Amino acid sequence: MALLDTACDFSGPVYRNIVSLRVSANLFDDLVPNARAQDVANAAEMRVRHVGPGVIERGLGYSEAIGYPFEADASVASRYGDGSIRVWYGALDEATALAETCYHQIQMLRDIEGLDRVVTRYRKVWQVQAAGLFIDLRGKLAEHPKLVADDYAATQAIGKRLAHEGLPGVLYPSARWPGDCLATFRADPLSQPSQRYDLTYHIDPLAGAVTVEREPGRTWCRLTLAELHR
Repeated sequence: MALLDTACDFSGPVYRNIVSLRVSANLFDDLVPNARAQDVANAAEMRVRHVGPGVIERGLGYSEAIGYPFEADASVASRYGDGSIRVWYGALDEATALAETCYHQIQMLRDIEGLDRVVTRYRKVWQVQAAGLFIDLRGKLAEHPKLVADDYAATQAIGKRLAHEGLPGVLYPSARWPGDCLATFRADPLSQPSQRYDLTYHIDPLAGAVTVEREPGRTWCRLTLAELHR
């Protein structure tokens, strides 16, 4: 089976889990004294935080959920980018987006920052609509195990080739969860960003684990490096 011989006319939601600049503060604590009422107000605020079409779509929500990788001053190396091309990443389901980001947060604290203590980081999950004709690498993992290798040389070569040929992106198997992801090389296949929810990650680089909260003080799930592989 040739690796790049399959295309998919894909249209559907994609989930992007990104760093949040959120400060640990309640937007409504000075307006509503009751904690339960504050939770209801925050939930209502999240439901209406939707970026609409047209000119408004090019505002802060669009820039945060879609535009940033294409607007940033520099690009960093990643699975499908060698640093010379721009790549936007999302997952086709929320669990895969969570697993991918938990893995990379642990590795970043261990290998780049060299920390040995629990660190708290804030994240935000966006739903974005993707539509386009993408190269489809799903179902090809058995014959091409390098698609999920920790060495990115093979996948970076794929990304560089597709981007230089003007193709919009690639659907591919996640290396961290039994789900799939989308990498796009330009912004035009992406639209309709809508914020889903905030997350708090408590990352323990020594234990190789992330404890995740959707509500302050309440553990939603815990993922370990032993679980974060295909």
